[in-house]
Amino acid sequence: MAGGFNSGLWLLRAAYQYNRLRFSMLRRGLRGRAEFGPRCDVWASCFNFVGQGRAVFGPGCIVERGPFPLVLEIAAGGLVQFREDVWVRGKYRPNVITCFEGAAVSIGAGSLINGAIISARTQVTIGKKAMLSWNTTIIDSNHHPLDNDEPLAARPVAIGDYVMIGAGATVLAGATIGGHSVIGAGSVVAGDIPDHAVAAGSPARVIRRIGDRDQCL
Repeated sequence: MAGGFNSGLWLLRAAYQYNRLRFSMLRRGLRGRAEFGPRCDVWASCFNFVGQGRAVFGPGCIVERGPFPLVLEIAAGGLVQFREDVWVRGKYRPNVITCFEGAAVSIGAGSLINGAIISARTQVTIGKKAMLSWNTTIIDSNHHPLDNDEPLAARPVAIGDYVMIGAGATVLAGATIGGHSVIGAGSVVAGDIPDHAVAAGSPARVIRRIGDRDQCL
C-alpha cells in the first residue's frame, strides 16, 4: 500500500517536473508574443496560442491541468490581458479567446473562467473576481453582416467586478453588466444590467436585487 502511494507520488512529481520543462520551452517559443508574470503556473499541454498578437499574464495566473485547453487566437495588434491571479480551468469545455486585429480583451484580477468563449473585434472588459461558467459566450460583434447593405456591427462589452455568469449564458455586443450581479444560466444579455442585480431570461431581465458579492466562487 505504502509502496503504491510512493510510486504515485513519484509519478506526480515527475509529471510536474516535465511540465516545468515544457513551460520553459513554451515561454521561449512565444517570446515577444506571450508574457508571463512571476508565480504563473501554466500546464503547457493545455495552452494553445495562434496568431501574431500579444497575451499578457499577470503575477500568479494559473492555466490548470485538465481535459480541455486554453486556446488563444490573437491577430496582429490584438491584446489579451489576464490580470493577476486569474484562474483558467478547462474542466467541462475549452476556454477559447479570439481577439481580432487591433482588439483587446481584459480579464480582471482574481477572476475564474471555466469553459468560456470570448470573441473581441473591439473590446471586451471583465472586472475583478468575476466568474464565467462553462459554455458562457461573450461577443462584441454580430460577426457577419445581416445583408449586403448593412455593415458589420461591433460594440464593446463591459462586465463589472464580482459578476457571476451562469452556464450557457450569452453576452452580446454592446451589453454592460454592473458589478456584484448574477446572470442566470442560459440567459441572453443584450442590453444593460445594473449593479447588484440577478438577471435571467432571453433577453435577460432583472428579477431581484442583491447585496455585495466579494468573491468569484
